[in-house]
Amino acid sequence: MTKAIAVLLFAAVIAAQGGVPQYTRVLNLEQTSEDSANVSMADLDGDGDLDLALAKGRHTPLVDRILLNDGKGRFTASDLGAADRTYSAVLADLDGDRDIDIVTSNDRPDRKVIYLNDGAAHFRVAGTWGAPEWSTRNASAADLNGDGRPDVIAANRPGPSFVCLNDGKGNFRAPCIPIPAGSATSIVAADFDNDGNADLAVPERDGGQSRIYFNDGKANFTRTIPFGPGSAAARVASAADFDRDGDLDLVVGDEAAALMIVYVNDGKGNLREGFRFQDRTRVPYALSTGDLNLDARPDIVIGYISARPSVFFNNGTGTGFTQIEFGDGKGSAYGFALGDLDGDGAPDIAHARSGAPNVVYFSKKQ
Repeated sequence: MTKAIAVLLFAAVIAAQGGVPQYTRVLNLEQTSEDSANVSMADLDGDGDLDLALAKGRHTPLVDRILLNDGKGRFTASDLGAADRTYSAVLADLDGDRDIDIVTSNDRPDRKVIYLNDGAAHFRVAGTWGAPEWSTRNASAADLNGDGRPDVIAANRPGPSFVCLNDGKGNFRAPCIPIPAGSATSIVAADFDNDGNADLAVPERDGGQSRIYFNDGKANFTRTIPFGPGSAAARVASAADFDRDGDLDLVVGDEAAALMIVYVNDGKGNLREGFRFQDRTRVPYALSTGDLNLDARPDIVIGYISARPSVFFNNGTGTGFTQIEFGDGKGSAYGFALGDLDGDGAPDIAHARSGAPNVVYFSKKQ
């Protein structure tokens, strides 16, 4: 039996058993096939539905894009700022005015830019963060010093990476706090030891040891625990409670090994391997987590280079997942965002790609 036939038969069986969503309705967000890097999702204009921010450029300057949703999965696009080398557009309320602002993580030599929102998705450049010479890849945001405002984490390749603290008004003044990781393209902020503080899981990108950097609540990260192999090429990661035991686990995609590993947490930040999936024909390049079939279990979406992406539906143990492929496999996967874009109650998948148009896959339950 060929792999393609096996996947189709498998999909038919589990669809008949549990109504697993399919992703056959597709919307191209753009007609061009530019070097996109990521997509983010939040209500940017305060109308109650989810909008999109497309991060574009990576190593070549391009203009980022805002796509406002009419509530039914139809979008009106506009430009965000000037052309630059953006890897991610982080969405968070930076200045405490209850609307969603944007932080872009740009590769050197570009400034990393802060855009503040007026509440109606009109964004103005309000400053910068970090240093233009950082080779920043994906950024993330979390309150790391307990002041109720999101701080920004820069994953730099090569390292060190940095944490930049928010003054409460959306300003991120120097000096930023170094995270002495060798090389990173994604850093996951989550409370891995259940002390109420967001820690940093840093998957090593270029052949070193991945580590969790534990936060003392004041953005000091002196205690670490290693996880995974001693020589990793991990590109992407995400945290979720895969085994539903009340603490956060971690899933990592390793490019060199063509491997996805789910690490299960003991509640104290010690991660052991719970599940692995390896397909030497597909290189993992993008990853996100969320409950896609509404069974209260976080699932995994993973994308590849020139291959169809997959959803791994979780059985709730952290060690068992059911794979369904979707999409056309065109281009290279760079990012996902998950949420209900058309108002039908089911999470959809927004997909940022290079070498193919950015796209939304709308969920349809069988």
